[in-house]
Amino acid sequence: ALGLFGQGIPKGLLTAISAVESGRWDKEKRATLAWPWTVTSGANGQFFASKAEAIAEVKRMKAQGIRNIDVGCLQINLHHHAEAFDSLEEAFDPATNAGYAARFLRSLFDTHRNWMTAASHYHSATPELGERYRLKVLAAWNGQELAAPAARTADWILVPPSQDAAPAPIVSARASATPPVRPAHKPVAPAVSDSGREEAKAFAVAWRQARLAEYKSRKAARGGV
Repeated sequence: ALGLFGQGIPKGLLTAISAVESGRWDKEKRATLAWPWTVTSGANGQFFASKAEAIAEVKRMKAQGIRNIDVGCLQINLHHHAEAFDSLEEAFDPATNAGYAARFLRSLFDTHRNWMTAASHYHSATPELGERYRLKVLAAWNGQELAAPAARTADWILVPPSQDAAPAPIVSARASATPPVRPAHKPVAPAVSDSGREEAKAFAVAWRQARLAEYKSRKAARGGV
């Protein structure tokens, strides 16, 4: 919503960025939705069925000396944003992840004074990379397809859940959905306050309710099909 987390972000912009960053196509909802248990390192991205499995993968990567790791629905880089979260549990919390991304995006807007320029710098300060990303965000913001399959830039894997894993939060999502584009994420946004966390949680609830309402509205318009 406008004024997201008190940052004044235009309505729908952060949702569009999340769709580009970690979007998976949900066949039932007929929409690309951000996937919170997403882990990426370089060109290798993985969608996990649960938070626990995503955290376990990050720990495994770190044990192997891998430091360039993006996590969560807004794909925050744990190397460039080492002080962003107190724990991996917090890093994968959708509201906390989105709250940090919102403050980072706002800091970019304060520098560049243009929201789409800020969005491009969320990914990269390199003009060519930033421009491609900006166009993807703009397309997502306008409700268009993010990219054709041939345009994908990473090898994405849908990791099957372990036998004792919790059910995945979105049903019937496809591994072939458009993959996220990695953010460059250099500056570190300010630490979140307790009130900011509450705002973030409220946003997460409102966001889920809004998506459900949109789905029901589209379904009703199709005569329940």
